[in-house]
Amino acid sequence: MQERVMAGKGAKAMAGSRAKGSQDGDVRPLTGIRVLAFTHYAAGPIAAQYLGSLGAEVVKIEAPTGDYQRNGIKEPTAAADAPSPYFLGLNRNQRSLSIDLKRPEAQPVIRDMISQADVILENFRPGVLERMGLCRSELIAEHPSLVYCSIAAYDPAGPSRETPGQDLIIQALSGIASLGGAADGPPIPAGAYIVDTYTASQAVIGIQAALRQRDHTGLGQWVRVDMMSCALHLLASETSYALNAKDQASRGRNGISHSHQPAPYGIYSTLDGAIAVVAYPEALPDIATALGLSDQIIPLVKGKGPWTSRDQIAGILSDRLCQLTSEDALARLASTGILLAPVRSIDQALADPAVAGELVREVEHSYGGRYRVILEPLKLSASSLVFNRPAPDLGEHTVEVLRETGIDQERIDALIAGGVIRVSSRPQDRK
Repeated sequence: MQERVMAGKGAKAMAGSRAKGSQDGDVRPLTGIRVLAFTHYAAGPIAAQYLGSLGAEVVKIEAPTGDYQRNGIKEPTAAADAPSPYFLGLNRNQRSLSIDLKRPEAQPVIRDMISQADVILENFRPGVLERMGLCRSELIAEHPSLVYCSIAAYDPAGPSRETPGQDLIIQALSGIASLGGAADGPPIPAGAYIVDTYTASQAVIGIQAALRQRDHTGLGQWVRVDMMSCALHLLASETSYALNAKDQASRGRNGISHSHQPAPYGIYSTLDGAIAVVAYPEALPDIATALGLSDQIIPLVKGKGPWTSRDQIAGILSDRLCQLTSEDALARLASTGILLAPVRSIDQALADPAVAGELVREVEHSYGGRYRVILEPLKLSASSLVFNRPAPDLGEHTVEVLRETGIDQERIDALIAGGVIRVSSRPQDRK
């Protein structure tokens, strides 16, 4: 058995580049771990950002053109050089090194960096990095302690590994989209990139588990995370039902109930918005009384009525609630003791200090603007999460990282002149 690894290989490199804003002696869960992130779009950057927030030293490896999300969805009035809010929100706590991996001169540079890394994180399609001279199996054989994490649409070792995928596509293929919307209308997918985010979380769990095992064995391993498997795991309750129940549940005609829930569970429109109602069927008589609907609903609640008459009950409730304001509806139903809430917009949720107060952070970006981001939800009693770097400019840390790798300034200047690496346009980042 190899000698037990007590600290990450990145610890030495980090010693000379303590993160801005941290204090001497700060130790976070992943202090000393160096991550090379070959990531773009969403799932990969979210995972890399989380590792950085846990204290890892994360270097984002970008092509000279940069991550696509840098110039993705922007406000129409945004400055030409302002990054997309998507990029700003998913790439903090990372440094950017911009290098053209297709150039032969880049190979020795990137391999020097890999020799000092603990983790490689990548979410390119299988085969992309191999074509750039970075074969996973060769790297693991050369560096046995390396933890190599691949994020893909489908299992990178499975039969569909070459098939491209994206959050909406995976929602459609996994069954998630089939659960939303009315039975007589089209399926409605989730309005957020839920598969990307959940997949990123699974990657972070897998990487930490592999690092913990390496503490005991000295050996790294290949960590595989794919969006399709994660989507099905998101459906843990629903897939268990599908695998074991004879009668399969379906969407209601009113489009307001979970496919496995009886009435009154659902979202109901009101005069000025909508409210969410979560209650067991036993509460239906009290709900009916509060809304003046006893004569219509009580005959339907006997036995399996809340299931067999789900659409009829939901329709009666819907017809009544759409005559009331959300405030009035919530006030009438409050006495029943059921769970109730208005359906809020994202802006309204973010304005609630009780919910989002500790999660929202405002920072100043190097291009001159200020922006706000949502922090990771994890709370650790002995170690707060790191927030010491905004999302980087493209190539902002190229020179800094290469110097730490041991590459002298003369060689760096030659790489810049030859177009192999790119540095930020800001003068201080070129030094």
